Amino acid sequence: MRRSHAFIAGLCWLSVLFTGCARPEAPDLILHHGVVWTGDADHPRAQAVAVRDGRIVAVGDEAVLAMAGPGTRVLDLEGAFVVPGFYDTHVHFAAAARFLEFNLMRTATQAAFVERVADVVGRLEEGEWILGGYWGAYDAWAEGSTGGTRREPFQPDLRGIEALTAAHPLFIQKFDQSAFAANTAALRAAGLDPEHPVAPGVTFVRDADGRPTGIMTGRDGVEALFKDVVPATFTHARRLSQTRHALSVIRRYGVTSISDMSDDGQLALYRELLRDGALTVRVHFRYPLDRWPELAEQGIRVGSGDSWIRFGALKGHIDGIMGTSTARFFQAYQNDPTNYGRWRRLMVDEDGHFVEGQFLNYMLDADRAGLQLSIHAIGDEANSLLLDYLEELNARNGPRDRRFRLVHAQVIAPDDFARLGPLGVIAEVQPFHLSDDMRWMEERIGHERSMGAYAFKRIQDNGALLIFGSDWPGTSAAEYPINPMLGLHAAVTRQTVTGQPPGGWFPQQRLSLEDALRAYTVNAAYAAFEEDLKGMIKPGFLADLTVLDRNLFEISPAEILNTRVRYTLVDGRVVYDAKTGT
Repeated sequence: MRRSHAFIAGLCWLSVLFTGCARPEAPDLILHHGVVWTGDADHPRAQAVAVRDGRIVAVGDEAVLAMAGPGTRVLDLEGAFVVPGFYDTHVHFAAAARFLEFNLMRTATQAAFVERVADVVGRLEEGEWILGGYWGAYDAWAEGSTGGTRREPFQPDLRGIEALTAAHPLFIQKFDQSAFAANTAALRAAGLDPEHPVAPGVTFVRDADGRPTGIMTGRDGVEALFKDVVPATFTHARRLSQTRHALSVIRRYGVTSISDMSDDGQLALYRELLRDGALTVRVHFRYPLDRWPELAEQGIRVGSGDSWIRFGALKGHIDGIMGTSTARFFQAYQNDPTNYGRWRRLMVDEDGHFVEGQFLNYMLDADRAGLQLSIHAIGDEANSLLLDYLEELNARNGPRDRRFRLVHAQVIAPDDFARLGPLGVIAEVQPFHLSDDMRWMEERIGHERSMGAYAFKRIQDNGALLIFGSDWPGTSAAEYPINPMLGLHAAVTRQTVTGQPPGGWFPQQRLSLEDALRAYTVNAAYAAFEEDLKGMIKPGFLADLTVLDRNLFEISPAEILNTRVRYTLVDGRVVYDAKTGT
């Protein structure tokens, strides 16, 4: 009803401008003197937008200024470029919030390590653990490279931070879990003598004088040693602080909606912030696939919730990831002839034993319950198998508007592209993956299979709908920032952040800027059954807008990386202003 009233009001505003009808209530905010890309094919460009009560009430030229009343805030954009608020369709918010607090992925020196530890210690209450790390991720494949470029390997020396962390147990790991590190406080918490640590299945690395360095190897043994010691979650106060910090990052990059796959604790934090008026991003929340019975019992369906927090979608996995060579392929990895990436089972029963066909059964039952399916698939075998399952879904449950989301769709076999359109697939892709992952792709699966990797143009040309996201914060092997400029740049150039390779990696798969913007806005809203709420700058729609400092259509593709957000608006409220930094 509210949407309908807002739409009617918007029409009336237009009539005020051109026919002089009775003047309704003035808008709260008018943005003018801008270059507005609306995402609306019928009215693609404008110069001004009027907002009232969190909704867009008019979109037009400078004549919109005539709508202003005494209480209207008028914001001169000075020629800035306006787009619908970016909708990141794939984030792991809770993990990102932790990652922002402390990570070592890009750390390459002992001095930087000590600085990172000092920073996090300064924000923690006494006794709180420091976890994560993921050092060494860019040792073998330098950031921004196309492969083969290595940096000096880094391993933290814990002796340099013992004094800093005396009141904070520290337990961190290398990105591939080939090594772990624990400070004195953590070793004591695990019941060990820090000077003479001994544990089954664990090798404690020692220096030339025979003293333990805090570095440990032996994954199974280390995990067994610390599994009951390391806290399963942080305190409410710490998680709330992490969440507020992560929200500030999201605002800074112009993201106004996210599709999140976090835990129930994060959902509770969203609700708490919403009650306090402090939530500054809209959340499309996805539960794990195996929780479909719980949602069905609660009556949750597609579209449940409100305009701030929406439910009705599920997320499942059908294979692993490229970063750890666990994606499922028809042929073995080129650099590991015995590995097909099939270690990851599709679904297990309650006793932890593999059950053939159970994954498909979960999909069928969840679909019958009116829930939307989104399934992670990376390798060509995984994507092909998932398309088989979708065909089975249509055959058993009948065709309908289910908007099935093929998550990642990273490597697709040549014969499977033609299946995408007829099956109504929405390809939920993360374009920055190609920019970062090209470091290792051809080394692992060869040139021919890489032709089907991140093939966005071919996916689109075969009838699938593309939607974009970041996969923020990334994997243990790579960092994926939430900045949409990274995704747009990768999609239209197929280059790394350093401009490599010069012509783009498989350049025939480049997208137009228009298509890339739609994937981050219009298409993203449609994929979440929110096409009547967001994704366009149009009367009646939510007033979620992003204002950029340059017109993306008038700059070189390389300049996209230098584009900054001037304002982010959510619900008609400026939640980020570059002038103040807040």
